[in-house]
Amino acid sequence: MAGLQQDPFYIVRQEIHDTVNELHSKMSRFHGLTAANPERKTIASAVTDGCESLKWQVNELDSAVNRAAEQPQRFGLTPEEIASRRKWISATRRQIEGMMDTIKTATAARVNPAEEKLHKANEGFLQGEGGKQQLMMKQQDSQLEDIEAAVTRLGRVGLTIHEELASQGQMLDELEEDVDSTHSRLRATQKKVLDVIKKSGTTTQLGLIAFLMIVLVVIAVLAFV
Repeated sequence: MAGLQQDPFYIVRQEIHDTVNELHSKMSRFHGLTAANPERKTIASAVTDGCESLKWQVNELDSAVNRAAEQPQRFGLTPEEIASRRKWISATRRQIEGMMDTIKTATAARVNPAEEKLHKANEGFLQGEGGKQQLMMKQQDSQLEDIEAAVTRLGRVGLTIHEELASQGQMLDELEEDVDSTHSRLRATQKKVLDVIKKSGTTTQLGLIAFLMIVLVVIAVLAFV
């Protein structure tokens, strides 16, 4: 039995068996889909291609069995073993042909117009919803960009206002210092004038008053220019 398991026939047989099972699974999926479903066509094509490949492998295996049957002693085969192999090949070939016939019949059947119309309507609805969502996302992105630009502009305006206020505050401080200094000088000058007036005569006092008034006016003008 161990020798038979190492026989190339059984190795190829196992590979064919696994492929047949895979195709049966695809056929189950195929029967579960509506005629208008595009996946059904894809599965039908895959099953057809798989069956064509299996037919070639089974035919090659059948030819090998026939050659071995001509010299059974050389390959250590009994008549029962040869008959068993041929039986398996025939059964597998029928499975393959059955799947191919099913695919041909199903794909040749006319699609129900109402079902096809419903399928197209569903596809159109999904595409329309997808387009609406994309449009909404673009609009939201555009709005966010506008908001970001507005915030940036407000930030720049705020910074400019802050700098302007700081500059004006500094100018006011400097003006206040100049005014205080001028007032101090005026008070000092006024005090000196009073002292001089007290010490001088009337005529001299009037002349000094006129002169000092001119000086005060000049100082005031220079202070505020």
